[in-house]
Amino acid sequence: MKIVVKIGGSLADDGLEKVIMNVSVATVGNQMVVVHGGGPQINDLSERLGKKPVYVTAPSGFKSRYTDEETRNIAVMAMVGNVNKKIVSLLNLRGVPAVGISGADGPTLIAKRKDKLIVQEGEKKRVLRGDYSGKIDEANGELISLLVSLGYVPVVAPIAMSSDGELVNVDGDRAAAYIAKAINADVLVSVTDVPGLILDGEVVRRLSMNEAEKLVPMIEGGMRKKIFAALEALKIGVPAIVICSGLMENAVVSAIRMESGTVITK
Repeated sequence: MKIVVKIGGSLADDGLEKVIMNVSVATVGNQMVVVHGGGPQINDLSERLGKKPVYVTAPSGFKSRYTDEETRNIAVMAMVGNVNKKIVSLLNLRGVPAVGISGADGPTLIAKRKDKLIVQEGEKKRVLRGDYSGKIDEANGELISLLVSLGYVPVVAPIAMSSDGELVNVDGDRAAAYIAKAINADVLVSVTDVPGLILDGEVVRRLSMNEAEKLVPMIEGGMRKKIFAALEALKIGVPAIVICSGLMENAVVSAIRMESGTVITK
């Protein structure tokens, strides 16, 4: 099978070794690509450099980071220079030949720089300019497919390139979705620190696209963004998405078999 595993930034410090153990077990007999986030690591480095992270709320209700040029540079340092290489080194330590790249390499991820954000503040809206986040337009799977064909596991940081050659910060879940589509992956496994979508105290085991769309307004926090990204992945042609905990025993293998987590399909 061809698999894309997305590792959430919440697991890029505590629990990362357990996650990588689960990922490395799942590479046996499969072709795998790893995509990771790094929001908490960006925040940590920003604070250490004396720059307070700024979050804004869009009219749609989604919360996002305001990424000015300095924050973009911090994001590159935190994700490409730190998180990416930690994952690569842990995979290599377990005998999995891993190669770290960013979405700008190739280029693999091409995104439109947002430049300005529409921000909801109470009853009013205002425009914030100078943003260096991006919305992915397309993904090119050639570099990743070449690495996979040579026996490597590519590890991709969600930094993309704009049409003007600028580096932009993109959402890790959406980056994973577009990469999964570009390489015709069989399944996208979104590894987080919870066992899946939890409603009324229970893990929702299976959802159709229509069922997930109806649930989006009822879901809060980071899981809402993950469900939204899963829906986007289905719409662009990814066959199945599984949201699972990376801290459980054999988590990724179990998710690939669709025996755990929340499975979302058309």
